[in-house]
Amino acid sequence: MTYGETPGPLRHFADRLAEAGSADVIDMDQVGRILVELAADEEFFGPLIAQLPPGSPGNRWLIRPERGPRLVLVHRPEGVMGYTHSHHCWVGIAPVRGVETHQRWDAACQAGGRAQLRLADERALVRGDVATLVPPGDVHNHGHVAGSGPSPYSLILLGDDMLLFGREEYDPERGTWRALAPGDPGRDNRLSAPKPHSAARCPPRPGRWPLSGPGRTARGTPACR
Repeated sequence: MTYGETPGPLRHFADRLAEAGSADVIDMDQVGRILVELAADEEFFGPLIAQLPPGSPGNRWLIRPERGPRLVLVHRPEGVMGYTHSHHCWVGIAPVRGVETHQRWDAACQAGGRAQLRLADERALVRGDVATLVPPGDVHNHGHVAGSGPSPYSLILLGDDMLLFGREEYDPERGTWRALAPGDPGRDNRLSAPKPHSAARCPPRPGRWPLSGPGRTARGTPACR
């Protein structure tokens, strides 16, 4: 995979990521470790963070090939959360600064736009933490919950260009879903809802996943059936 001219830390990251995905399966635990190590490079990311307005959502693409893994630095300000959505490719999230609240959902779509949604996992991620997901367990949202700590600047690593796939967007509060056609990024940000009193937890998932296609997407049934 060719990433073009990139700064040294990103070249090193891209080389290690290519090694992790060179077999028939990709080790998501290894991907997570590589992403966390990159996120710890404050000297590299400090100037990039300074270019993102602190009071508004923003992002900066760092690695963006035509197909395959791509990396973006994302900032969400105080109390701003992304909409709940699927990717249909694997994804990793690691904070560089601040507190990134990450929620993963078990989702089942129904006729008429209704959906059964269960909060499967909720974590407040800080630097040194990582969340990784693979389809069909890739329904999630993330961002900042007011009062949880400083607003986050986080690395989002996608296994492919998610806009190539038909995906889903959910509203857990209303229990609804809608289809996102290829090319539709969906809604971007919303004010974070109050934390639920409790979250049902799922057992840990294994760290190795089979791949298919040039984007190294994990095999599995869609999140909505």
